[in-house]
Amino acid sequence: ATVGVRGCSRMVSLFPSRGRLSLREVSGSLGDLGTFIPLLLGLARAGGVEPVPALFWAGAFNVLGGLTWDAPMCVQPMKTIAAVGIAEGLSSQQVALAGMMTSAMVLLLGASSAILLVARLVPDAVVRGMQLGLGMSLALKGCALIAADTPHALPPLQTAAGRYAVAGTALCFVLASRHAGERVPSALTLFSVGVLLAAGQLAYAGEPVRFRPVAPALWALSGVDGTDATRALLDAALPQLPLTTLNSVVSVCHLAKQLAPEAKVTPRSVACSVGLINLLGCPFGAMPCCHGAGGLAAQHAFGARRGVSVLFLGGCKMLLALALGGPLVSLLGAFPAPLLGVMLLFSGVELARAGVRLAAAGEEAATVGLVTAAATLSLRTGVGCAVGLLAALASGGLGRACKLLWQGELLQWLREGDAEPPPLLRASSAPPPPAGAPAGAAGGGAAGSVSTAEAERGEPRPRAGGAEEAGTGTV
Repeated sequence: ATVGVRGCSRMVSLFPSRGRLSLREVSGSLGDLGTFIPLLLGLARAGGVEPVPALFWAGAFNVLGGLTWDAPMCVQPMKTIAAVGIAEGLSSQQVALAGMMTSAMVLLLGASSAILLVARLVPDAVVRGMQLGLGMSLALKGCALIAADTPHALPPLQTAAGRYAVAGTALCFVLASRHAGERVPSALTLFSVGVLLAAGQLAYAGEPVRFRPVAPALWALSGVDGTDATRALLDAALPQLPLTTLNSVVSVCHLAKQLAPEAKVTPRSVACSVGLINLLGCPFGAMPCCHGAGGLAAQHAFGARRGVSVLFLGGCKMLLALALGGPLVSLLGAFPAPLLGVMLLFSGVELARAGVRLAAAGEEAATVGLVTAAATLSLRTGVGCAVGLLAALASGGLGRACKLLWQGELLQWLREGDAEPPPLLRASSAPPPPAGAPAGAAGGGAAGSVSTAEAERGEPRPRAGGAEEAGTGTV
């Protein structure tokens, strides 16, 4: 481990323009592992990705991000695709196709101002409803893992009492660490404990841990047919698209403008980055990834300020995948189900938190969001997204769109190209500001906020001193 850290330190020293590696930058680089680790483990356990190529390519994407921007731009799994893959059992081919389809659409949209139009076409309530439904699906999957029989585990984990005791202890630890101010890396701690227990299980079963090389890239599209493409598009790619445009492009650029204005993070550059890294990596085993406002805020809160932090993190991921490929596969296969269940439970809760704000968004938006969440939870994700859009249209969205077309506002925006588009199908969330209210008062906006879209979707807002709202960066 020491050799690997030194190697990564030497690598980042080759790029002095990205800052000097310090303990603060190293600490900040770990800020978003609370999202990355559970989704990687869950998707690998469900057969959606191979862990070694997924880890290697995630590290490569970190390095590319650190070279592109001098800012701690995180690399996160595409949460909708990961959640659908875990909860609905997508194959590795379908996960790869979903990542490529989403990225191709984002890349095309990013070449023009159309990405802002898509961000406004999908109602806020539908996006939050999908997040609520997917989050609950992921949390239920975590609870099922906690309760599942594990006959080949260590003896204490073979009984229901033992599994619930381990899960309860982990649950209390995560809650206590969150209460302590999110400086305790709870996901990293649970992962380390799980690896130790997995090693103990392999030793107890007499299974040797083989240090065999594992290829960091594999062809993930073998045997793909039309059914795979259809399911990847409808169940994962299309539901992921609005979340990627909003959180991974629009919101992250607003936040980067505040946290790292000198990095010049633009919507077009972020959209091209998301598109290119996945079109390059997903065919060779990468987990679909994107940049996110929550991850950027989490890494900033833990101390990251420059691109050197993600260069270091990416180098560590790549070295870990190359050096410990064989043992990593064995250890992840024996990872204790109760601990993985707790990690997925909290990942689902984090994803669903944005939906909790539906109650404050007005009766119309809350109804649309809850209908979307119910359809997403009980049916497939693609069906839930379609049901939510129909509910938004039936709740007045179609009339608003026709009015905008009739008044010519949409055509005017298409001619100008640079201005932010009008809200077309927004299931309106906030009442109009009172007469004489200052600009930005609508929707609760205030000076210093990241953006209205971020506030509505639960994106973190930096506090004085660089801290962010609770709920990002741990599990």
